[in-house]
Amino acid sequence: MSETRPIDVWTLGETMVRLVPKGFTRLEEAQELECRTGGSESNVAVALARLGMAVAWISQLPANPLGRMIERRLRSFGVDTSRVLWEEGGRAGVYFIEPAAMPRRAQVLYDRAHSAASHMRPEQIDWTALAQVRHVHLTGITVALSDSCLATVARALAEARSRGCTTSFDVNYRARLWSVEAARQALEPLLTGVDLLITPLADAQLLWGLPADGEAAAAALRERFEAKVVAVTLGAEGALCHDGQVRSAASFAVREVDRVGAGDAFDAGLLFGFLRGDLDLGIAYGMAMAGLKHSIPGDEFVATREEVESLLAGASLEIHR
Repeated sequence: MSETRPIDVWTLGETMVRLVPKGFTRLEEAQELECRTGGSESNVAVALARLGMAVAWISQLPANPLGRMIERRLRSFGVDTSRVLWEEGGRAGVYFIEPAAMPRRAQVLYDRAHSAASHMRPEQIDWTALAQVRHVHLTGITVALSDSCLATVARALAEARSRGCTTSFDVNYRARLWSVEAARQALEPLLTGVDLLITPLADAQLLWGLPADGEAAAAALRERFEAKVVAVTLGAEGALCHDGQVRSAASFAVREVDRVGAGDAFDAGLLFGFLRGDLDLGIAYGMAMAGLKHSIPGDEFVATREEVESLLAGASLEIHR
């Protein structure tokens, strides 16, 4: 299929401007803010592009310098942004991270209401482009942004299936965007029949009252949503995936530099194996990439396939000369 469909993965979602004080300065005292970009779906796209896959990302951005910055950065990583929508007079979503060291917890502050991405509508998108796509990846974050984004994600799933694309969906529940009840009601019909369902165990417990047992939760979700494969991340205990057979992988010891985007790096690694028909490879790549991401500042996975394979091979972590 890859020979006739040049785009391996197509994804859709909001990417924001990310602002972080230097060091561990509190936001209210910050004199300088480091500016990067970040968004779950584009993080996955960047990570897959770093692995050598052909990836396309679509969103709606404001036709201003911030929108152009976001598009240019993603394009610089090799992500196809040619079908991005532009909104005159719109705004880019912004989020702030206040880093912290124990016992103080890091904080995230969103300023994303009424962003250009939240105004996306299904009729704006040229769905015929999916005829050139192997796989469509979506998340619950986009669904939470607005009713029109919910409709767009639902249409994306329907269009993907009608054109023979496989699909994946990361639940990615965000309590600051919507309630448990609203998330459950919106996500239930979307998750039914996806090829690959991904969720943290904590989200599965919160949304569907599932047991604190990864294997049992994966089996229950697989039956409930008729998903071919369910992957459950378990934090420090690693991750597992269930397709009738259960496969698991341990987490790597990390020294945390920036944990934001680690779940997206896991998704990318899992998709890398899934699209090769090798879930053992996928979950191993996912855990290695999540571990590496903890060591990389910013949302995006700025590492190479060789670094992933070196980590999996147990290479020394001393300086490579």
